[in-house]
Amino acid sequence: MAFGPDMGARGWPRLLAAVLLLLLVGPGCLKPLPFDEAAWQRRVRATDPALLYAPHRRPDGTFFNPWLPREHSGWSLLRWWASRNTLPPAAAKDIPTPTVANDGAYLKDPKAPDSLTWVGHATYVLQWSGQVVVVDPLFSDTVALVRSRLVPPAFGPQAIPRGAVVLISHNHYDHLDADSVAALAKREAVFLVPLGLGGLLREMGAQQVRELDWWQEIKLGGSRFVCLPAQHWSRRLGQGYNQSLWCSWLAERGGRRIYFGGDSGYFKGFAEIGRRWPGIQLALLGAGAYLPRWFMHYAHADVPELFQATADLGARFLVPTQWGAFKLGDEPPAWPAQEIRQYMQDNPKWQGRAILMPVGGRLLL
Repeated sequence: MAFGPDMGARGWPRLLAAVLLLLLVGPGCLKPLPFDEAAWQRRVRATDPALLYAPHRRPDGTFFNPWLPREHSGWSLLRWWASRNTLPPAAAKDIPTPTVANDGAYLKDPKAPDSLTWVGHATYVLQWSGQVVVVDPLFSDTVALVRSRLVPPAFGPQAIPRGAVVLISHNHYDHLDADSVAALAKREAVFLVPLGLGGLLREMGAQQVRELDWWQEIKLGGSRFVCLPAQHWSRRLGQGYNQSLWCSWLAERGGRRIYFGGDSGYFKGFAEIGRRWPGIQLALLGAGAYLPRWFMHYAHADVPELFQATADLGARFLVPTQWGAFKLGDEPPAWPAQEIRQYMQDNPKWQGRAILMPVGGRLLL
């Protein structure tokens, strides 16, 4: 039974009963469901790339991924909460997230060299030719009052110069933070968002908002920004299930191309994007919340899929994002970095291709 606005009158009491039972029994009372990785990869390979361009909005206004439907429901979420963690013993170690001091003062210098800065989690700041681009800004200490930040952001919104371009991938709280939007709106930022998010951004205080559909593009300040598909979903308080679209972004300036993946499972869209925009220099792809696989596989890529997506995109370098700040999946926050290093060690052709930045790190382009 789906967990959503369409749940029948009998559904909500059943859900409440399930939640109460979970609270009484406690987490870890169920075995994790098995997951057939090979079968999942066959499903992905069998999807039709033409569906990347198919209509993706239902008559009721909600959005969907036309190439492969999402199969999980709210009951699956409850089962995950009640399931035991099956991580290897090495993952139980408390691995610190690397950090370096950075006040971001150079962002207000229009003559500063081009660079990419990791503020933390999915928040990056691109500075090129005097233009500043902020991706999924999250400067707050908590996410939706339930997830506390384990590593503070490198700096706050005061470091962002006026008139920055802000790219939003979707409406989940760790990618769309109301306080961060309000702070950047006061700094006259221009917000680029997928369909259905304009009204919510304006409620948060944004004045300059442009909504884009997949495959649409816009030019701002000498750069081109392309809204592209991602395999994800949306929901937050005030917006029902899939009432707004989700996306990834391509930024292009002076022949240089950088891809921001947002949140996405592995799908054929990476190959299509790489075909249409060859020569991507950096691919920023989410590397967190991929365990347990039976629950996370659709909307979050694991480490092997992360490298496959990079290959599909034809990107020169991978910058793993969305790790180290919050515990969102079964894996510890910094565990993805360990698996990425091991993957490169086991696959020599990838040596040096994944750039694991510290929070506050600045990569000169």
